[in-house]
Order: sequence, then C-alpha cells, then structure tokens
Amino acid sequence: MPIQQNETSSILTPEGQLISLGDTFADMQNRLKLSPNSMITREFKEGENLDLAMDYKYEIENMMYTITIVNDRVRKIEWLNTDQEIKDKITE
Repeated sequence: MPIQQNETSSILTPEGQLISLGDTFADMQNRLKLSPNSMITREFKEGENLDLAMDYKYEIENMMYTITIVNDRVRKIEWLNTDQEIKDKITE
C-alpha cells in the first residue's frame, strides 16, 4: 500500500505558532524552533520554471511534515500521520 502524502496550507507548531504557504524560510525557522529530521535539495518544476527546492522533514506529535522551500519561501507543506501508517501496516 503506497504511503499517502496530504497537502495543507499551514501547520501549527508545538508552541502554537502558525507556518503558512508564502512564509519566509527565516519565519519558518523562528516559529518552528526545531532541527529538521532531514533535508534534501532537489529540482522543483512549476510550469516553465525550474527552481532549486529544499525539502525539510520535521516530526511533530506523530506527524511527519515535509516543508518545501523555493526561493526562500514556503512553497508546499505535506503531512503524514505516522500512527496511521503503522495502523495500516498492522491491518494489512
């Protein structure tokens, strides 16, 4: 069963701060106050534009968030419920 990533326009940090699409990278870091679990750099194609993107993965309260930064801005936020993934594997 493939792992399903879900997209959202914003997330709430453990301290109650909001991170939204369009926020700067510095805003994201200041509000999140966490070190990422991982970071990868990849190409991000949107229409005719090809940009460099950085995907930062954070685990917050049984959720894995992937925050994609393009041109110093939050461009995409994906989430995965890690508890649900485990439940799905158990029930397969």
